[in-house]
Amino acid sequence: MLSKVLRLSALTILIGAVACTKDSNTAGITEEGNSIAFDLWSGASGVARVNINGSDGYWFSVDDEDDGGSSQINFPTLDGHELTSDNMKSLVSHCGGLCGTVELGDASAPSAGVGIALTEKDTTVDVSEWDGICVSYESELAMKGELGYKNGSDASGDVLSVNFDKTMKGAVAARCAKWADFKRNSSDDSGVDAAKKATSLVFKFIGKARESGYFNIKGVSSYKHGVENLDSVETVQATAVPNTEVEQEPCLWNGTSSNPSSFVWKGSPRIKGGLWYSYNDRNDGGASLLYWSADAPSYKNSIEWLTDDELFEGGLSARVSLDMGSASRAYAGIGIKMAVKGDNGDTVVTATDISDWGGICVYYMAEKDMRVVLASDSLETENVMEAAATPVEKCIAWDDFSSSGLAEKATDIKFEVYSSENVFNQIRFNIIAVGMYDTKDVCSIDSSKVTSF
Repeated sequence: MLSKVLRLSALTILIGAVACTKDSNTAGITEEGNSIAFDLWSGASGVARVNINGSDGYWFSVDDEDDGGSSQINFPTLDGHELTSDNMKSLVSHCGGLCGTVELGDASAPSAGVGIALTEKDTTVDVSEWDGICVSYESELAMKGELGYKNGSDASGDVLSVNFDKTMKGAVAARCAKWADFKRNSSDDSGVDAAKKATSLVFKFIGKARESGYFNIKGVSSYKHGVENLDSVETVQATAVPNTEVEQEPCLWNGTSSNPSSFVWKGSPRIKGGLWYSYNDRNDGGASLLYWSADAPSYKNSIEWLTDDELFEGGLSARVSLDMGSASRAYAGIGIKMAVKGDNGDTVVTATDISDWGGICVYYMAEKDMRVVLASDSLETENVMEAAATPVEKCIAWDDFSSSGLAEKATDIKFEVYSSENVFNQIRFNIIAVGMYDTKDVCSIDSSKVTSF
């Protein structure tokens, strides 16, 4: 099974690229530092209840004692190792999620974890309409998601499961798996039918005997909701539709403004624009990683630290570790997924005519040359943003990309660090501001908020 790329965006939530690893049963991954919108459970809410189709589900803990193991989880606010709905609230309030330290025992395949009881004892619930699950978490150990269902037997340990990779230390990742991704080792069965008679969803932390590691589960979403609303850092509002009397404001987004999450334009209705997201090469077999500035604490999601002057200011600053893996080249970056405002005020991700922008101006810094890509679905044309240790502005007309007319049906604008060779050191970049094409000084930058490399 190869997981599908899930790079969609929405209002105030974080996007990420879903990737594949060499494991045939591994879930997709977003970039570290990102999270998703949670329709089932959010650690930020501080409650034990999980929303299961309008009914209550609750967290519990599991270990390998019945298999002769001695693995356990130490929860920071609990006296013992058993998680219940009664002691869950204090833990979530302390962690901003569900956190603990896993201590694996001496068993041949040690494990311990946490799970969600989806329904009452001896009953089932149909969660097939979720399409799967997304989970936002950090973990120093690999994690296995297991789907429990009635009439299923786990006596042999051959359960329906999907693997979630461990994350970079201190970084939160959002990862998604369809029910079809939940597989047995001994057959081609999947979780598609099991999801119609589900009983539990368990996240087991696995590793070598005597290994230990910290984890924090920040939230859980249905796949349908999570992918539809996956991983937007911020809305980039554009201008009114063409042929209006309203003057267009050329600066689309400014990371050094006093409130970079606010995109209210002077005199311009917010109709066209886009949504920030991040992506990498993992779906092509690469192993590159993009993660946000160390100034962004792990307990904050991007929308929180981007808009908190005490935590972060000065643009979308990230570091990239390029690793080709089995791909032909390595790459990772951030982009703008084009969108429009619908009649009901909702943001709709769709191909958009941005030819009236004339092109794009980018204020940025980068330790390596970057690609700036104009895309219309699978069609792409590119230009280069040269390496710069101090903030610079580069303005590129659409005609300088190509005469293909992609700006009339644009789906993405991407800013990408790339290499045809493995480069394992971290490469920094910062997208400081973005504007429509002009000759110079499209956005007024507060240089005091930007630190040169």
